Amino acid sequence: MNEFNNIDEQRIWNKLNLWTDGGHEWSKSFGTTENLWNNYLFEPLKKFRGKKILEIAPGHGRISQFLSILADELIVVDLNETCIEQTKKKLGNHIKEYHVNDGLSLSSIPSSSVDLVFSFDSFVHMHQNVIKSYVKEISRVLVSGGHGFIHHSCLQGGQDLSFQNLGGRANMNPELFKSFVIENNMNIISQNTIQFEPVGFWSGIDILSYFSKS
Repeated sequence: MNEFNNIDEQRIWNKLNLWTDGGHEWSKSFGTTENLWNNYLFEPLKKFRGKKILEIAPGHGRISQFLSILADELIVVDLNETCIEQTKKKLGNHIKEYHVNDGLSLSSIPSSSVDLVFSFDSFVHMHQNVIKSYVKEISRVLVSGGHGFIHHSCLQGGQDLSFQNLGGRANMNPELFKSFVIENNMNIISQNTIQFEPVGFWSGIDILSYFSKS
C-alpha cells in the first residue's frame, strides 16, 4: 500500500452544483433515502437510541436527519466546509456540534467520548491510507464497548483516484478493513454486502462493516 491519499480529490464535494437533491439523488438504488434508512440502517442502529453518535462526512445531512432523531447527541465532522454549512442549514440545533476536519483525523473529538461512529456513502471514495487513519481515530474516540458502522467500497484493482473508477469507488476490501479494525484493538461483528440495483452508470457491491471496541 503506497503513501498516496486522495484528500484533495474529495474536496470536489465542496461544489454545490454536484448536489442536485441534497444527496438524496444517491439513494435511488434504494428507491428513497427513507427506504435506505428503514431497510438497511435502522435495524442495526436502533440500539443506539438515546446515545452519543458521531457521523463522519454527512454530506448535506441526508442520513443525519434520521440520526438526529435517534441520538441523544449527534456530532458531525466533514472535510468540506459547504457540507457542514448545508447540514447546519438543514438541521440547525438538532445537531449538537459541527466540525470541519482535515479529512484524516478527528482531533476536535475527545477520546473515549462517543458511543457510535457512523458513516455512509463517504468511505467508499476514500483511499486505503485515509481509511486506516480514520479507523485509528475511531478507536480513540469510542467509549469502551462503543461501536463503529462504516459503509465502504469493495473494489480491487482500480485507479488511485476514486473518480477514475466506476461509481467513484476507491480500492478497498472487507479483509483489509478488518485488519485495520483489529490492529486498533477492535473486533469485527459483521461485514454485510450491499448489492446496488443498476441506476444510471452505477451498479456494484459495497460493504457495511460493523465493529466494536472492547
